[in-house]
Amino acid sequence: MSAVAFSGLASGLDTGSIVAQLVELKRAPIYRLEDRRKGFQTQLSSLVSLKTKLTDMQAAMADLDTAREFSTLTTSLNKEDFMSVSASSDAAAGTYEIEVVELAKAQKSSSQGYDSVDDLVGSGIISFVVNGENIDLNLSGATTLEGLKGLINNDVPGLSATIINDGSETGAYTLQISSEEEGTDNAFTLDVSGLSGGTTPLFTTDVPARDATIIIDGTTVTIGSNSSDDVISGLTLNLLKEMETGETLVLKVNVDTEGISEKVKNFVDKYNDLFAYIKEQGKEDGSLRQNPTLRAVASRIENLATSALSDGLGSITQFHQIGITRGDGRSLKFDAEDFKAALSDDFNGVRDFFIERDGNLGKGYLFDQAVEGMTDSIDGLFKISNDALNKKIDYADQSIDRYERSIESYRLTLERKFTAMEMMMAQLQAQGSYLNTLNQY
Repeated sequence: MSAVAFSGLASGLDTGSIVAQLVELKRAPIYRLEDRRKGFQTQLSSLVSLKTKLTDMQAAMADLDTAREFSTLTTSLNKEDFMSVSASSDAAAGTYEIEVVELAKAQKSSSQGYDSVDDLVGSGIISFVVNGENIDLNLSGATTLEGLKGLINNDVPGLSATIINDGSETGAYTLQISSEEEGTDNAFTLDVSGLSGGTTPLFTTDVPARDATIIIDGTTVTIGSNSSDDVISGLTLNLLKEMETGETLVLKVNVDTEGISEKVKNFVDKYNDLFAYIKEQGKEDGSLRQNPTLRAVASRIENLATSALSDGLGSITQFHQIGITRGDGRSLKFDAEDFKAALSDDFNGVRDFFIERDGNLGKGYLFDQAVEGMTDSIDGLFKISNDALNKKIDYADQSIDRYERSIESYRLTLERKFTAMEMMMAQLQAQGSYLNTLNQY
């Protein structure tokens, strides 16, 4: 607790203000430490922004670092009513003439008509063979037509059952059983000879199971369903409608040069965004101007962009060969037309400049590894820099605490001294007043 201060009652001096000003002078080192701490914290914040821009560039390059991501393909059909197509990176550019002869169908079998869904079908065993698997349903007690439908839907995988009402006065309710998948491999059989005690359902096949048939460039192909990804490598064909005899459609698979070009442009944009930030932070008032991480990131990434690729399998080794050249300062310029021309002239060479495959270490791999190393959570540049700044902040906090304790002690000492002075002066004034009163007599 502070000593009681008389604040100049005896001396007439504003001792409280004098103490406050002397204490304030002592706080100068604290203000310098607080400014330094604020600078360290600003650097931490700026490093977060630098890291974000670096990883944004890494993500943009990651869209180009594998054959699957780089080799974007587009498909086109001159008749889209009969088929739809999607392409993966395993597809190859080409043109195919296709005729959809027959669509695959799922088997459908129907019972005779019943007067009510509550009519009994009996009890006992009804056996199914679905996809080569034997499945027995045990109908205990009195099972209705509705009950049999539920048992099939719940207990027979691969089949679905429904009751159709055709509105007839008698025999309006028919139990229809369908395969859930098209094709002959999904056909089913059933045996109702084990049922008794009701009207046994007798099934007839309305729609037999059938495989799809298509003709590709004169070759007849049978498909087990209306969707297949193993007829033409890398393409998924979805058959929609049968064609008239002799009618064909043309399927074209092309390299998506626009899509690839956009990915490369996005990388260049992210690269330039990173170096614009590096330039800003490197200015006289930049918070990272003296931080070694800023210089290390700039040097490492710029070197990757300007150096020739030495571990690639293709003929293209430098960015300028594919329309990416040096711009103002440390930026890059992207010429989409030059890139597309390079892609057209040597697709594999451009691809191998970016991707990693079979010992080919393209730029995508090298950029990714560089960023991973710099952002490593254990010994990366950012981790080292952050740890150093946090230590400096901790040291500044500790120094400020020591100064605060010292200043508080200094303030208390001043208050005690001024208080003692005021008390002494008050005593002297009292004695003087007493002596003056004696002289009056």
